[in-house]
Amino acid sequence: MFSNEKNSAAKLWFVTAVFWLLLGMSLGLTTAIKQISPDFLNYQITTYGHIRSSHVMLVIYAWLSMAYVASMLYMIPKLARTTLYSEKLGNVSAVLYNIVMLEGFVSLLMGQTSVIEYGEFPVWVDVQVILVLVLVAHNIFKTIAQRQEKVLYVSIWYFLGSLLWLPLTYIIGNLPASWYPSGTEQALAGWFLGHNAIGLWMTTVGVGQIYYLLPKLTGRPLYSHELSMIGFWTIATFYVWNGPHHLMNGPVPGWILKAGIIPSLLLLIPVWTVFHNFFATMKGAWHKVKDDVTLRFVVAGSIFYLMACIQGPLQALPSVSSLVKFTHWTVGHAHMGPLGAFSFTSFAAGYYMIQQITGNEFWSKKLQEAHFWFSTIGFLLFSFSLWTAGIIQGFAWIEGKSFLDTVLMVRPYVIARAIGGTMLIAGQFLFAFNIYKTFKAKQSSVVSEGNAVATA
Repeated sequence: MFSNEKNSAAKLWFVTAVFWLLLGMSLGLTTAIKQISPDFLNYQITTYGHIRSSHVMLVIYAWLSMAYVASMLYMIPKLARTTLYSEKLGNVSAVLYNIVMLEGFVSLLMGQTSVIEYGEFPVWVDVQVILVLVLVAHNIFKTIAQRQEKVLYVSIWYFLGSLLWLPLTYIIGNLPASWYPSGTEQALAGWFLGHNAIGLWMTTVGVGQIYYLLPKLTGRPLYSHELSMIGFWTIATFYVWNGPHHLMNGPVPGWILKAGIIPSLLLLIPVWTVFHNFFATMKGAWHKVKDDVTLRFVVAGSIFYLMACIQGPLQALPSVSSLVKFTHWTVGHAHMGPLGAFSFTSFAAGYYMIQQITGNEFWSKKLQEAHFWFSTIGFLLFSFSLWTAGIIQGFAWIEGKSFLDTVLMVRPYVIARAIGGTMLIAGQFLFAFNIYKTFKAKQSSVVSEGNAVATA
């Protein structure tokens, strides 16, 4: 907790993030099973609502957010050509954040919730989340202040912007309902949080990871720094207005919905900048994907990011929304960003950081391969089954079929979703075991070297 060892904070944040990954994804698999067999784990604290809320919040704010902080604590000092301002502060904040996540998890199991999508924690937990994030931001901004590198690489822009945007969106979205004049205003504020937690935190830090890892793993410079900055500023300008499209065809003034459609479509601009940069940087380096699992995770995550960002603007259109709204399609799309795109980039960041911190290759290349294929095939089975089920549901409702009829119609696809989820969680246990064995091998190596020196 009070270690000043180099990279110890990044290591602690990432290793504990993997613990929350295993727990959060296990809860997700539990919800999938409950959709097949509702009586599964039918106890007071393990009802569908409690488990589903816990799954969402732990995957976003425990696993993914902690992996993001680990990435920033490692990558920013490298890009700034300095050391982290305080490894001790980084370690203390990691311990505090884990305690807050545990409090949030227990409170959700006990039924204490704010009933806000992506903002389920009760207010007293939300306050602690913000306070710990302030400690993290202080550590990172002080690191930037002592930098030796004058030019801020694009990843730093994305990281620092994210640290400023997350508290803003989190506070506005989690204000008590009594602060808003009506349910409509509260719904808009809630989706200000819901969409911007994805767009101004998960997306921006994930893109920053891609821009850091891509040149490192390919050995090629980023194709265009100017293009990447266009992407940064267009995300900063347009993403904040996207929340209303989640309320399409709902009890919201029409002008607000239309105002949400335009910036949703304009988000194709930053997506294009990322992918033009991505493919241009990868030119001449595609052969490395075959042997480098870390680079393969970056490539897969980038492709899933493209798929998510094509789906999002299309779903903002009223005609498309009228078909897929409230169906399994939305669930599949919601997983495309946090799980498909940016969990994959965080896996890559973890592989890269741990190899650099230990100075060793990972304990098992075969486990890395298995992790990639279990994750990729599992996610594709998971998402395509949900998209198919959603389209079936949407057209069935338009034809006037009852809700129960559509539940029975999509049952095979719900089972396929659970099978895909099982593959996903299996891959993450392999990931965690490989990390454990890698650090254990490093410790054994250090002990052996120490004994050799003592003998000499």
